[in-house]
Amino acid sequence: MKLKHKDIPVIRFIGSLMLSTVLLSHTMAIDPVDLNIARMDGASGIDDPAPTLRWSIRADDNDIRQAAYSVRIASRSERLPKADVWESGRINSGRSEMTIPESVQLLSGERYCWQVKVWDQHGEASDWGEVAHFTIGLQEDDWSAGWMAPPAVIDRGSGGNDETPQRPTWWMRRMVKLDAVPDRVALGIVCLGYYELYVNGERVGDEPLAPSVTKLDKRGLCVTHEIGDILRPGENCIALACASGWYLPHQFKVHEKSTPLIRLQAYTRNGEKLQTLFGSDAEWQGRKANRSIIGQWKWNNFGGEAVDGRLKSSQWKELECPTEEWRSVRVVSAPPIEVSSRTCPPNRIGEKYKAEKVRELSKGVYEIDFGRCLAGMVRIRFPDVPRDRKITMRFFDLPADFNSKKDQSYRQLSTYIARGDGTDVFENKFNYAGFRYVSIEGLDAPPALENFEAMLVETALDPVGSFRCSNELFNRIHELNAHTIRCLNLGGYHVDCPQRERNGYGADGQTAMPAYPYLFDSEAFLHKWLVDWLDVFEPETGRISHTAPIFHKAESPAWGGIVGPLAWQQYLFYGNRQALELAFPAVKANLQRLQSWVRDGVLLKELAAPKFHGDWVASGRGMGSNNGPTWPMKELFNTAYLIYLWQTYADMGGVLGETGEVAKAEMVIASLQESFHGNFFDEESGYYLIPEQAYQAMPLWVGAVPADKRDEIHSRLIDLIEKKRDGHLDTGLPGTTFLLDYLEDSDNHETIYTIMNKETYPSWGYMLAQGATTIWEQWNGYWSQIHSCFAGPASWFYTGLAGIKPDPEHPGFEEFVLKPAFVEGLDYVDATYRSIRGSIGSSWRRDGKSIQWTVTIPSNSSATVYVPCSDPKAIQVDNRPLSQDTEAVRNLKGAVMQRFRLPSGTWKLDWQK
Repeated sequence: MKLKHKDIPVIRFIGSLMLSTVLLSHTMAIDPVDLNIARMDGASGIDDPAPTLRWSIRADDNDIRQAAYSVRIASRSERLPKADVWESGRINSGRSEMTIPESVQLLSGERYCWQVKVWDQHGEASDWGEVAHFTIGLQEDDWSAGWMAPPAVIDRGSGGNDETPQRPTWWMRRMVKLDAVPDRVALGIVCLGYYELYVNGERVGDEPLAPSVTKLDKRGLCVTHEIGDILRPGENCIALACASGWYLPHQFKVHEKSTPLIRLQAYTRNGEKLQTLFGSDAEWQGRKANRSIIGQWKWNNFGGEAVDGRLKSSQWKELECPTEEWRSVRVVSAPPIEVSSRTCPPNRIGEKYKAEKVRELSKGVYEIDFGRCLAGMVRIRFPDVPRDRKITMRFFDLPADFNSKKDQSYRQLSTYIARGDGTDVFENKFNYAGFRYVSIEGLDAPPALENFEAMLVETALDPVGSFRCSNELFNRIHELNAHTIRCLNLGGYHVDCPQRERNGYGADGQTAMPAYPYLFDSEAFLHKWLVDWLDVFEPETGRISHTAPIFHKAESPAWGGIVGPLAWQQYLFYGNRQALELAFPAVKANLQRLQSWVRDGVLLKELAAPKFHGDWVASGRGMGSNNGPTWPMKELFNTAYLIYLWQTYADMGGVLGETGEVAKAEMVIASLQESFHGNFFDEESGYYLIPEQAYQAMPLWVGAVPADKRDEIHSRLIDLIEKKRDGHLDTGLPGTTFLLDYLEDSDNHETIYTIMNKETYPSWGYMLAQGATTIWEQWNGYWSQIHSCFAGPASWFYTGLAGIKPDPEHPGFEEFVLKPAFVEGLDYVDATYRSIRGSIGSSWRRDGKSIQWTVTIPSNSSATVYVPCSDPKAIQVDNRPLSQDTEAVRNLKGAVMQRFRLPSGTWKLDWQK
C-alpha cells in the first residue's frame, strides 16, 4: 500500500467533544518499558557516537499520553541514581525516544546503563523504569590489530572440477597468556567471509554463517562478543574456523588474493584507558580444516560441503594441539573498506524438523522427505557406514525423481567420507541449501528416520503480528507467507531464493516489503538492507543494480528503484527519518538517470540499460512460456513505475523540507501523467495496450488516467479480474503487489477477498492445494519452489481485514488508522500487531447484521477509526452511546462511514451494519 492520504468526502460533523468513557477518574499506573536502541538489534558494540534510545509506555488507564520524560545514563547500575555519565533532566515531549547529544562523550569499549522516567498528561510521574544496557564498540582509531588471512592465497581450490570446484575452509589459532582476567573482556571481529570463534575449546555464541552479508569490497561488519567468562589466568587458546563465503573474486574485488580476511581485537576498559589484550597478528597459525566448500558459489551452482570424517579433530581449538601441520598466517594490509558495527539481528537456527518419510529411488539411493521446504542445514548420523565410504547428498525442493524440465537440486551437493567408528555425523557449517528432500547415495541399507534432522537458518526476526479469521484458507496463506519469508532472510538481507541465486533482488524485495513489518520485528533488518543498497549505488552515474548487497550487472527501474520505497516504509512504520536522509541523494541521482531515458513521456527501451524487466513471470508469460512481456508492455510498466518513484521522492522531500526538490518532482509527475494516456491508451479496445490487469492497474495506481476516464478504466480492471479471469490474477512480479495496492487504496476489498479465496490456478490457494509449503517462483510452480516473487499477501490481512495502518502524518504509530474491511464471507477476524509504541489489536465478529469490534490502542498513541455506519447514533462504545466528534465520510466506493478518534486503551464497539 502506498499509504498516502486520500481526499475522502466529508458529509457532516456531529457529536460532542469526548468519549464519556474517558471521563472516568484517573488512577496512576504508568511505566516506561521495552527499552531499546532504535534501528539496532541488541545493544552490543555500537559504533554510533549518538545512539537513539527508545521506549514505550505501559499504563493501566485509558487515554494515557506521555507529556514529558527524563533519561539518565551511568557507568554502573548502582551509579544510576547519581547518573555519573549524563542525565537529560525533564524534557517536555510526547516522543518516546531520545538521541543522546553528541556532547556526551561515550567511551569505546564501555558498557552503559540507562533508565527512563515519564510523566503523563495529568502530571503524574512514573518511577524510574527498568534498567537497560548498551556497549560502545571499537571505533576505527581504537584498532591496533592488523588484518590476517589463511596461509595460502586464493586459488581454484583443492580438488573438484570446473563445475564442482572445492575450496578449503580453515582452522586458525593463537595462544594467549594472561596474568589475570579483567572483569569484562570484549572481542570485536570483522570477517570478510564466515567464521566461528572458540575460546579454550568452547564455542562463543551459536550463530551460523556469521556475520551477515555485505558488499564485502566496500563494507565489513564488526561483531562484538563477550568472552571474559571463558578466559582464564595463564594460557588460553583463541581459535577460529573460517571460510570464504561470498568473498570470492567473481563476486567481489578480493584484497591481496586473501580470503577469508579477518581482523579481531580483544579489549577491556580500565577507567579512561582502553586496553588491548590480544588481536590478529603474525602469532596466529593456520591449517586446512577437514571440510571444503563445493561449487562455484554463483547462479545455480552453490554446491555444498565436502567433509572428511577421517580427519575429524577437536584438538585444533584446544590448549593442547600438535602443531606439525600448522603454518603462520599471512598478515596483509588493510582492505579499502568501511567497517561498521553489525546492527541487524544475527542468523539463528529457527526451527528443527525431523525426517518424515524415506523411500528408495534406486538400488542404494534413498530420498528423505522433511515435510516442508526450508533454507538451512542438515545433521545426519551414519552409525553403520564402513571406513572410507563416501556418502553423497543432493538437496531438492521437489522430489528427486519429479518430472521437471529443470534440475530441482540446483547442483546443491554435499559429500561425507566416513571414519567408520559409529560416530560419523555430517553437519553443515559454512554452506546451506534450499530444500525439502535429500537424496542419500552410498548406504548399504535404508536409513533410519531418527538419524536425520533439518534446521531452518534465518535472520533472528521475532514475530510481531498474529492473524486468524473464519476463513481457514486465509490462515494458511498467512502461515505460508510467514514461513516463506523466514526461508528468504538469511544473512541480513531478503533474497529471491536460497537454492539457485541467493541474491537480494529489488523487485522481489518490494513484493515482500508490505508483509515484513506486520509479520516480524524488521526495523534493524530493513535498515541494514537499505545501507546495502546505498553501498551498491554509484553516485557518479546514479546507477542502482538489480541486487544488493551482492552487485548485479543488470539494471531495471523496478529493481534498483526499491531504495525510495524501502526508506519510506521505515519512516512510516518506525519513524526513521534517518532512512529518508540517507536515501534521498541516491533516489535523486537514480531518478535523474531514469528520467534521461524518457522521450516524449515514455521510458524507452532503446535508451535504458540492456536488462529492462517489466512485470516478471506473470501467469502465462513466465519463464518457459515463450510469451514474455513485449517491449511496449515493459515501457508502459516502467513509465508508470517511474511516476511512482517520483511520487515517493516528493513524499520524502516533503518530510525533509526539500521544497525545491518537491516542486521539481511535482512538475515531472504532472508531465508524465499528462502524456501517459496518449502514449499507451488504445481507443479501439478501450484498454491501455492490452486487456491484462497490470497495464490497467499501474496507470490507475499512479494517477495517470485522465479524470474523465478513471471510472471507465477502473470498471474495466475489475471486469478483467472478476469476469475475464473469474477472480484470478494475471499479474507477475512486482505487478501483483501494485495491483493489490491499488485495489486496497480504492476500497475494493471484496475483489481482493475473491482473489485471496481462490484455490485454482493462478493463486496462493492453488499453491497450497498442490502441496506447497513455501511460495513458488511462478504461479504454475515452474522451477523454484522457495521464492519471493509473490511473497506479500499477508499484508492485506492486517491492513485490509484488520485495518491496521500507519498514518504518514504521524509516523511510527504515534497516531495510526483503524479501518477494517468488514467483507461479506467472513464471520470473524482476530489480529494483533506489536508496533514500536506497543501492541495494537483489531478483532471483529459478525452476528447477523450486528458487528462487534474490539480495538486496542497502545498508551501514548491514538487512532483514527472508521466505522461503516450511516447513523452515528447506532454506534456504541463499551455499551455506551458514542459521544465524540464524528465525521461522516464516504469511502472511495461511495459507502458512508463514521470517522472519529479513539485514545489509548481497549475499546469495544458495536453497531448494526
